[in-house]
Amino acid sequence: MSDQWTRFQRNLGVWQGRFSTFDQQLRLKHVQPSELTLSLAPSGSSIDLELLFWPKQEEECLAAPSGDPVKRISQSFSSLQPELCFFPTGSFCRGSLFIAPFSQAWSRPFAEFGFLFRDRRHRLVLLWDGSGRLDRIVLIREFLAGSDAVELPGFKTEMLLGDWCSDQTSRLSGVADDHSNAIRRGMTVEADIHQALLPLPDGGAVRAPLSLADSSELVIEAWWCSRADRIERIVRRYDKHGTWVGADQQLLTRE
Repeated sequence: MSDQWTRFQRNLGVWQGRFSTFDQQLRLKHVQPSELTLSLAPSGSSIDLELLFWPKQEEECLAAPSGDPVKRISQSFSSLQPELCFFPTGSFCRGSLFIAPFSQAWSRPFAEFGFLFRDRRHRLVLLWDGSGRLDRIVLIREFLAGSDAVELPGFKTEMLLGDWCSDQTSRLSGVADDHSNAIRRGMTVEADIHQALLPLPDGGAVRAPLSLADSSELVIEAWWCSRADRIERIVRRYDKHGTWVGADQQLLTRE
């Protein structure tokens, strides 16, 4: 069994939450309650996915949805797609393998980041339109069914201040094995990153171009502060030709 498959299995369970869709100015468009079930098939050779949605709402609501779901998505994974990579924490990212460098060839690029810590998952999907402009951001807050997990405070750049212990894992496109850097102690987060991050609810943040046409060697990244002493960062990198070249995960902890 590959490391990727083992890390995928860390996400097994029933995850109750909601999909909150924002425009690029972070104005809320709508919210849709959800329930995601990831289960291992009896043979152990595949993972089954079932995603249920309830009717859309105009405002955030923490109450459990009532009535029957209005949409159901089912899928089975027996192998992992090349654009999907999992990290040692069970967190993952995926996205477009190629982003065209000219406006006539945009094919609605996307990037998804999924963070996992204990009984919580924090996921983020970024979608660009056919002209390469950031169209919407979907924040997915999920809680393990039956747990007492709660939503986290909104992200603030002050959370990044001070010294951190950094443990980084990198995955290159087309390479099966991780590349892990030695743990760095006493690391600080650069000031330009503080300024570029777009803060989100539930301890999340994102740094991404509003227009892909204006960018070269693209970097798209997401952050999640799951605790005051623990922040995770995932970065997807593209070269000047728009080809996905790899992804990095950085786990920051306080000593």
